[in-house]
Amino acid sequence: MPSLKSYPRRWQPIIRLALFVGAYALGARLGSVLAFPPHLVSAMWPPSGVALVGLLLTRHREWPLLVLGAILVEPFAVHDAHLPVTSASFVVATGNLLEAMVGAVLLRRLVRIHPAMDRVRDVLGLVGLAALGSTLISASLGMGFMLSNQRLTPSDFWPSWRVFWVGNAMGVLLVAPLLLTWLSRGLDGLNRQRRLELATLLLLLGVATQWVFSMPPTAAPPATFHPVTYLSFPFLLWAALRFEARGTTMATAVMSTLALWHTAHGNGPFAQFAWHNDSLTFLQSFLAVASVSGLLLASALSERRRAQEEVSHLNQELRQSLETLAATQATLVRRERMAALGELSATVAHEVRNPLGAISNALAAIRRLAPQTATGPAGTLLGIMDEEVQRLDLIVNDLLDFTRPMEPRLRAQALGPVVEGALTASLRSGPSGISVSRALDDALPPIDLDAHLLHVALTNLFTNAVQAMPSGGNLVTRIEPDTRAGTPHARLTISDTGHGIAPEVQQRIFEPFFTTRASGTGLGLAIVRRIVDGHHGEVTVNSTVGQGTTFTVWLPCAGVQSSV
Repeated sequence: MPSLKSYPRRWQPIIRLALFVGAYALGARLGSVLAFPPHLVSAMWPPSGVALVGLLLTRHREWPLLVLGAILVEPFAVHDAHLPVTSASFVVATGNLLEAMVGAVLLRRLVRIHPAMDRVRDVLGLVGLAALGSTLISASLGMGFMLSNQRLTPSDFWPSWRVFWVGNAMGVLLVAPLLLTWLSRGLDGLNRQRRLELATLLLLLGVATQWVFSMPPTAAPPATFHPVTYLSFPFLLWAALRFEARGTTMATAVMSTLALWHTAHGNGPFAQFAWHNDSLTFLQSFLAVASVSGLLLASALSERRRAQEEVSHLNQELRQSLETLAATQATLVRRERMAALGELSATVAHEVRNPLGAISNALAAIRRLAPQTATGPAGTLLGIMDEEVQRLDLIVNDLLDFTRPMEPRLRAQALGPVVEGALTASLRSGPSGISVSRALDDALPPIDLDAHLLHVALTNLFTNAVQAMPSGGNLVTRIEPDTRAGTPHARLTISDTGHGIAPEVQQRIFEPFFTTRASGTGLGLAIVRRIVDGHHGEVTVNSTVGQGTTFTVWLPCAGVQSSV
């Protein structure tokens, strides 16, 4: 069935008016079936609920047409031999619509009612303001007019007023929640299994209610009922616990329909005196207690569920905040440590570089002043000294590179050429027998990067991968789009099939001066991390001993400020 919003906007008010008047007329006709002599008042007046829901779900400017249409249609909908169309019919209809208008205004302004009836205040507001409060208007206006026109005797006024008032109240209690909950949500959230469960519940409830209320009346005292009368209550609890307001209203509707039908035909525990006012009051009280109890339980469960969901959401946010705080704290500690190491390294580098320069100059002077030392044992020793001076100079340069502030000059450009350049440079001095596999996504958006610094970092990673496979192996590099912290990134992976890295080493592999090799400063991967951090990215390692290692670098796409 198409939604009302699928129709042209100018036709929607007309369609709403037609649906409202049709539902009101149908409810009035059903209510007239439940009107019994001598007072011709209904045990349950469905139009009260229909009118209230119609006004609650429409704008104020549409109310005049809805009210006028309902007032005009009600007398003719209930017209028959016992209920002719008279001036009293229109007065009663006016009172019914005035009741609905007052109830709708009170519920909107004082309660701010949710159509889903998912709060206890919604149920209490509906019961107190609409069912018990605004229905006083229609009962007083209708019965007062009949009394003034001598259609009722003074002795019949209060009994008729009471039944009229309770009948309208029952219409609000039984019909309004049913329409509100199902028109607002329908079958949303009910999968096939839950729909089957709801259908089973309603079927079992119908069988139980049919059995209880199809029994012939007993000769027990008026206020005495068999315990089997309350057989329907467990099913109402089932509906409230599993389906909240929607299931409760549907279950109450099934139970009320069967109870009213059988009691009207003289059967069931409330038909002891064939629609005497006392028996009618017992039935109405029974249905009212069942309806209100079920709705209160359902709304309380809805509030509890929402509270649990909110607590769960807040816990998740708190957990994420704690994780972010821990990561930030770890980053600050790492940066603080690196700053301290940087200061120390800079001091050491400067203190060592000057003596190294002096030693290098002295060696050059020896070769110039004593050429005979270039050969023989002396030449060999001088060569060793030259090699060690150069090695120390490389170490000093690494220290200076580590301590030098790195402020990348980021520019949006393709990542692929930088990766290819670093890979080519690393393979030149690598062993033979290494098979290289590339998977570079050409459709990847540009990356904000400093080509020179990133080349240094990637060359270091590729060189480590090549050196991890001295006897050959497979080197695989991939560039793929990814998402980190909700923002688009490029994910670069560099995988080798070398000897792998032990778990305890992986935890410290990016620390400055940490190395497992006999030579080297242990600054290479620390510099890699600094460069990647300067690009607002992240680098991680995943390795299995004997199987190989994978380094993964995430870099944000151009125009994205990463939070990782």
